[in-house]
Amino acid sequence: MSQAATSPKWRTSGSVILVSRDVGESEDYQLLMLKRSDATAAMLNQTVFPGGLLDSDADENVAWLQYFEEFGVPQEELRRLVLIRDDRPAILAPQGTGCYDRFFKRSRIWAREITLRLTAVRECFEEVGVLLCRSRSQLDFGAVTCVQDVPDLEAWQQRVHDKPSEFLTLCRELKVVPDLWALHEWSAWASPGFMRKGHETVFFMAFADKQPKLLEEPSEVKETLWLAPEELLRLADLGEVWFLPPQVYELLRLMGIKNYKSLLDFAIKRSGLGTTMFLPVAYDCKGSMIYVLPGDDFYVPEPHLVDEIISFPGSEDEFRARSKCLHRYAYGPSIRNLELNIPPPNGHLRPLKFHLERQKL
Repeated sequence: MSQAATSPKWRTSGSVILVSRDVGESEDYQLLMLKRSDATAAMLNQTVFPGGLLDSDADENVAWLQYFEEFGVPQEELRRLVLIRDDRPAILAPQGTGCYDRFFKRSRIWAREITLRLTAVRECFEEVGVLLCRSRSQLDFGAVTCVQDVPDLEAWQQRVHDKPSEFLTLCRELKVVPDLWALHEWSAWASPGFMRKGHETVFFMAFADKQPKLLEEPSEVKETLWLAPEELLRLADLGEVWFLPPQVYELLRLMGIKNYKSLLDFAIKRSGLGTTMFLPVAYDCKGSMIYVLPGDDFYVPEPHLVDEIISFPGSEDEFRARSKCLHRYAYGPSIRNLELNIPPPNGHLRPLKFHLERQKL
């Protein structure tokens, strides 16, 4: 069954891992990441995928449903975005009370598969000026995203940034709808429970045939990067960017697929297999911090109730020796010693080892 209702200490958000064909090599791909501005970063050069907080007024507005209907989006096309499974994590569980069909009839009953996609699309526009939307002539609900040109882009970006509910106004003005169908459910992460204010985030993956032009929102974004997973990990190893564990983990699994079309095919197929919330549980092993993830022998049945670091009376090696099934990592200045010796949940990719090739002098 779904996990218990999420505590308010986790702020709900949606992010998009935007994948584009490599400009130089048509079979390769690059990912869009952004360095947060110094005012918004948790650490210097914090680098993330585009995304941000769910805004109820903007993303859960029943006017979106009316607009989809006016636009000619069949109700079945919205329904197919929603996975009906008993094992959905709380962030993607049906919201409110009553049957699922009420999503289409009541303003306060929402399917998170839809509202968090709206969040991810809106935030991508707010942060980097990329509008992932479809016009009526493009309404074929394809797997590769459509990107729209926006007249007066800077003015619209600022308008939506200042008032997120204006994103619907923008779509009405341009006669487009957010391209929810090209956002493929990828993963979900939550901050460890001992953090006072954490986030829970669903990551969606979207694919563009060519790199869209970007407009960085100056109060949130210091720099944008289009790079392959290995190049991003190399920059982190050199200290030029800083990632939280979810970004490192996702980049390590993407190292396993080098080809744009192969990744697209995998993302489409995998998105129907559901998502397990990765909420790390922390253990202090005589000064070494080890974080365990679902499937690990030391993972707990209700991780959302763990609000402190658990003390283990032994070393990191002793902690490992007491375990048969491993899904864990150590964490200091960055993620290290990631171990997974069980099948990845939800038919997902296995993270690979990354080794920095240092140039010899």
